Formats: sequence, structure tokens, C-alpha cells
Amino acid sequence: MRIQAHQPYAQTAARVASNLANLQAESFYREQLLSTPSFAAPQRKNKPVPPEIRDEMTSIITLLVRERFFLIMHYCIFLITNLIGFAMAFKCYAEYIGDDVTKTMVASTPLLFINLVALCCLVPIKGTKGEIARLKDRMTNLKLRLEFDSII
Repeated sequence: MRIQAHQPYAQTAARVASNLANLQAESFYREQLLSTPSFAAPQRKNKPVPPEIRDEMTSIITLLVRERFFLIMHYCIFLITNLIGFAMAFKCYAEYIGDDVTKTMVASTPLLFINLVALCCLVPIKGTKGEIARLKDRMTNLKLRLEFDSII
């Protein structure tokens, strides 16, 4: 029987060689980054944010919170109305005494009308999603204007 005690050492040596090669490549790339001309590197300025941009950003965040609240509220109204419609349809089907076709017709009335009313909630949901997308776009534009104010 052979004892393979030296194999883990061989794997460790291979790892050390691999790490050394990675460090050499990393130092090469670091030297290239440091050799970038000063006019090509973006200048980082720690200047304060203008108050009008800060006010606009806070108003956008406030409007975004409001629109998300409206979206959650519209989703809840949609789900609750659908659940009420399904519950009434099930109750009509289960408690009506008659054959299956009559039960289905009696149950389809609340299912159809109440759930069609619930579908009317999809219009404000779509509008609220569009408003949220518009506000996010405005916020992105403000952030870009802050970051690249020396270029724009």
C-alpha cells in the first residue's frame, strides 16, 4: 500500500503558483491604470449638492412613495373584489337547489358582473405603474446630472 501524503502538498503548490500568476497579472493591470493620463481620468469633486436639485429629489422620492402606496391599494382593491365575486359565485352554486346547469347559470351572474367591476381596477394599476416609471426616469436624470455636471 502507498501512502499519499504528498498529494495535498502538490495541490497546495499548484494553488500557490496560480495565486502568484494572478497577483502578477493584477499588478500589471494596476500599473496600466496608474499610467492613464490625468486628462482622461474623471475628476472627482466633493462639492455640495445644489438646494434646488435636493428639493426636486425629495419631492420625487415623496411622489414615488405615494404612487407605490396607490399601486398597493389598487392591487388590494382588485384582489378583494375578485375574492368577493368568487365567494358569492361559490355560495350561489353551493346553496342553490337545482340541476347543475341551473346552478352554473346562477353562479355565473355574480362571477361575471362583480369580477368585471374588479377588472376596472386594472386601468388605474397600469396608470400608476406608468407614473412610477416616469418618476424613476426623472430620478435617474437627476442622478446623472449630479454625477456628470462638469460634462453637461
